[in-house]
Amino acid sequence: MSTLQKSFDWKALLALGLGCVVGWSWVIYSGMWGSLGGTMGGVLAFVIVAILCSFVGLVYAELSSTYPKAGGEVIFSIEALGLGWARVAQWMCLLSWVGLLAVEAIGIPVILTTIGFTVPQVVPLYQFAGETVYLSYILVSIGINGIFAVINILGASISGTVQKWAVYLLLAAAVFFCVSGIALGEPANMEPLFTTPQAVFTVLLMLPGFMSGFNAIPQAAEDGKVPHKMVGRVVIITIWAAAIFYLMIVLGLGFAAPLEVRSGAGLAVLEAVTVLFNGSIVARTFVAIAALLGMLTTWNSAYVAGSRLLVGLGRAKFLPGIFSDIHPKFNTPYKSILFLFILSSLMVFMGANMTIFGILADALSLNVVLEWVLTSVCFLRLQKIRPDLPRPYRVKHPKLIGWISLLCCLAFTCLYLPFSPSGLMPIEWGVLAVYVIFALIIDQVWNRKNKSSLEERRQLLGLNDIETE
Repeated sequence: MSTLQKSFDWKALLALGLGCVVGWSWVIYSGMWGSLGGTMGGVLAFVIVAILCSFVGLVYAELSSTYPKAGGEVIFSIEALGLGWARVAQWMCLLSWVGLLAVEAIGIPVILTTIGFTVPQVVPLYQFAGETVYLSYILVSIGINGIFAVINILGASISGTVQKWAVYLLLAAAVFFCVSGIALGEPANMEPLFTTPQAVFTVLLMLPGFMSGFNAIPQAAEDGKVPHKMVGRVVIITIWAAAIFYLMIVLGLGFAAPLEVRSGAGLAVLEAVTVLFNGSIVARTFVAIAALLGMLTTWNSAYVAGSRLLVGLGRAKFLPGIFSDIHPKFNTPYKSILFLFILSSLMVFMGANMTIFGILADALSLNVVLEWVLTSVCFLRLQKIRPDLPRPYRVKHPKLIGWISLLCCLAFTCLYLPFSPSGLMPIEWGVLAVYVIFALIIDQVWNRKNKSSLEERRQLLGLNDIETE
């Protein structure tokens, strides 16, 4: 079996997960979080969601430490539910990571412009979905996408180092903004502390998607040069580090800016920094750079997690074996990384259309929650069929935790259904339906030629060695 070099220490794994969770959403949505339900309403919503996500995180923590192999949820499904559900997990995970890379590549020119790093609209090429596609946007998207592909090909240690320093700066910006807001702002700006229960619930509905991303850690667990128990701990630390990050932003903004700024059409965080520091370009630029780093850390995490997923799928013959090929010099899955680069780069030819961006983001959010549902079921099933399996990170009261996780995930899933106020639009259901049809066709064609047994695939993935590691 081709092996990945163990390059990620616990800090790199934490940066990978935290960078993927936090990203850049805070600079866009923080005004809404702190104004719709009130400042403390936003804080309360984040605390509730962090607690709920902790149960899901505990499930991932135990499974990630038990199966520190490239493949993540696919391996959990093989062990707990068999080949059929593993194939379902395969296509769900592929949608998550390829889709995330596509969203990043599509949105980067507009996000850069929004936070103050204007990308000029040069050389209009054609119209797509009612928007003009510009050559300049395509080149910027492919260029940045290519940089991350090269970083990941050159070595996991380089990718991990870049991720760590980017997350350090991102955290520094959050602390800077929170402390500045409290020290220089006014407590009166926090009004209203609460609005209505319905408004707080509306904020609560939108937050699960902003807490996803910790599932990047299971995909990269094989690269970890840490004890397996530490992999599980990092998952939990990631969730609460992300929650604290968001809470600092909401509280800092509450002190820094009155309601009319928080609920305005602009980027509330950047507007608040400008007001706090009397129009200082330096302070505003620092926070804007942090927002950009947030987007780039998500991008890097998606390359790491997506390429490791493809390694696992290639090993187990769910996909062609070339995806598990490791570069002889850099010890990275270079063919998987190149595949992800090509596929996500093709998406930018749709243009930087924020309508398409939103449709993909909403569809991906539902897909992630369904992954959580499947992983919770796997956790409960393994407790029943393999109670004596060595578990380096062992959850206390596993059946209770598993059922709470499953019920929370099912509740999250209901938020996306048509009867929910936040339900997906018909076009978003259509995108998911097209993907399901595509996945079924490819899956049937490939598996007609590759009829490997469950035991053979377990051996190819190195799962028979789990109990002796």
